[in-house]
Amino acid sequence: MKFFKVFIFIVILTPFLFVGCIQENISFDSKYHLSFSCDTVLFDTLLVDQLSPTKRVKIYNDNKFAINISSIKLSTGANSLFRINVDGCYPSENNEVNDIVVKANDSIFIFIEATVSDTSNNRNIVVTDSILFCYNGNVDKLQLCAVAKNVIVLNKYVLTENQVWDAKLPYLVFGYIYVPEGKKLTISRGAQILLHSGANIIVDGELSCEATFDAPIIFRGDRFDAVNDVDGTPYFFLPNQWGGIYLQNPQNNYNFNFVKIYGMSIGIVALGTDRYFPKIKIFNSVIQTSGNYGIYAQNSDVSIVNSEISNCLSGCFVAYGGRCRVVHTTFANYYKFSSRKLESVRISNYAVQNGYKYLFPIDNCVIENSIIFGSLPEELKLDLDTLSINSGNCLFSHTLIKGKLIDNDMFYNCRWAKSQNSNLSYDTIFINTSIQDISQSGYYNFRLDSASYARGGAAISVSQIFPLDLDMKSRTSDRYPDMGCYEWRLN
Repeated sequence: MKFFKVFIFIVILTPFLFVGCIQENISFDSKYHLSFSCDTVLFDTLLVDQLSPTKRVKIYNDNKFAINISSIKLSTGANSLFRINVDGCYPSENNEVNDIVVKANDSIFIFIEATVSDTSNNRNIVVTDSILFCYNGNVDKLQLCAVAKNVIVLNKYVLTENQVWDAKLPYLVFGYIYVPEGKKLTISRGAQILLHSGANIIVDGELSCEATFDAPIIFRGDRFDAVNDVDGTPYFFLPNQWGGIYLQNPQNNYNFNFVKIYGMSIGIVALGTDRYFPKIKIFNSVIQTSGNYGIYAQNSDVSIVNSEISNCLSGCFVAYGGRCRVVHTTFANYYKFSSRKLESVRISNYAVQNGYKYLFPIDNCVIENSIIFGSLPEELKLDLDTLSINSGNCLFSHTLIKGKLIDNDMFYNCRWAKSQNSNLSYDTIFINTSIQDISQSGYYNFRLDSASYARGGAAISVSQIFPLDLDMKSRTSDRYPDMGCYEWRLN
């Protein structure tokens, strides 16, 4: 019986042994060529001395014979700023890999990285190289190009004196930036703050961000590449690329004027006490794509004027107590990176935690000439601990709101979503509320559609105080200003 089992094993295994011994027919005829998934690999944009994302190129052999690539090498040899890996094979010290066989009607991958160094202190650096493929007397060339920015690198950086950050070079932040009490960080027009994954800006001192329309201050993640998805979505458009901005001193003032904040885990967090309210002014700014809140204010005095706060998982603007004034601002929430359950705007005068109720009295809350809209049926939540909703010290005037009409004096000349209050099933508000087909339609565009229900709905008396929209175009020229931060125009 033992002999029978062994015999069967040998009979079954023998064909596989013969298959494994079959040699691939390799042709050395120069008429057989390889092809490539691209002819140029571009790294745009890298940061100096920082590791690039990994690019990959596919090499095809569409011939009936195998081809042996005798040499795959970087043309600048050991001095190259690029690195390669050929189907799992690492190169020699001279950046060369030898004798790679590509089977007939098969393909292999080559993986490419770059790290650009520079001592010239130039703002931008361009580095080029090429990969040479030598086989059967043929030499194919794959071009490489990397465009890199010089940066000022800050790692767990604590200010020891007042500082002004300018636009000469971007600032790359690892870990955190901490502004201690008694110190002031001033960020000037045109400055770029690039934050690595998990990096935060924590402020117990003062922070002032004053810029202009043509040279805004930008806070964003440090990745300039795109996701390997159907649309090639840039990481710039994704949430949770870095941490957030935490304003922790209840007795300080914080200014954000012409500031753009993109792709964070949480936007601006302002924390006050029942006695002291920090003052936060957010004018002419954009806060976009947060994995949590856009603006979270607790016992704070917040002014938001002529700004766009959009696509935030846990809400664009959440205020517990304090004071707020919102004018000509667009809260647009079509966040699609995970399921949304929370409204775009939430105003509350209390919170419950571990069975205890904590009160956050609202001194005053005025939202006017604005838009509160998104993908949920209700985009405004008034969470007020009172028998009468009127006692919340809130006023909404000339504002377009997604939700069921609330018949209450705190809403004055507001417009409510047609889809929630009539038989109509669709609200025309914005130009584009999707991230799909970026190459054709662009990223979300919260400027007004020509048929937008927000057109002509703003109070002109308020618009005259803020006559220019976020694009610096007149909103009072036709005497029928629009709600939100963007005035509709023909082109």
